[in-house]
Amino acid sequence: MLRIVSVALFSALAACSSEPVRSLQALFQHSKGAPALSAGLRQYEDGQYIQAAKNLQGALDQGLSDAESARAHKHLAFIHCASAREHACRDEFRKALAFAPSLELAPSEAGHPVWGPIFRSVKAEATPLSIGLQQFDDGDYAESAKNLQGAIDRGLPNKERANAHKHLAFIHCASNRDRLCRDEFRKALALDPALDLAPAEAGHPLWGPVFRSLKAGQ
Repeated sequence: MLRIVSVALFSALAACSSEPVRSLQALFQHSKGAPALSAGLRQYEDGQYIQAAKNLQGALDQGLSDAESARAHKHLAFIHCASAREHACRDEFRKALAFAPSLELAPSEAGHPVWGPIFRSVKAEATPLSIGLQQFDDGDYAESAKNLQGAIDRGLPNKERANAHKHLAFIHCASNRDRLCRDEFRKALALDPALDLAPAEAGHPLWGPVFRSLKAGQ
């Protein structure tokens, strides 16, 4: 009987495309990575950390909702912290907070002597802009670009926005996307005409000359 009711409900929802109905449909839809996420979380609770990490990463690769992604990255952070991989632990916490900026640890998690303090320090620095800049410094350019663009979309003061565009330009230049690199530098200079590169940035062989040519043509 329950299956008949469920089928009828899905049929009715499929015939309608209003926003409330789409929201209701989302309640019945599961992300592709949900089974792997569930398996990874069970394995984590059972102390099977190697297998848990594989399934959690697999779930992220298959596709998860933002809330699910934050949960997967959080547990990957726990695994890295427990194995004394602090850099990887911090990186996973940053990714979790990028998906869920209001993320907090449960009391039992927050009290952990290893990852509790690390999470709190990452949380204190965690804005999409700061996360994106840290990921840029770490060489994680794909994730950095996502967070820098997210910070811009959410809204920033002009100087911070110019800094985000500048780093997006660096990422595009480093990937030989010259037109996009120039476009991001133009956006940065429009927001902050006095913008200049730091000496280490200005000496870069890819984006240094591009920036100087645009700055000269202001």
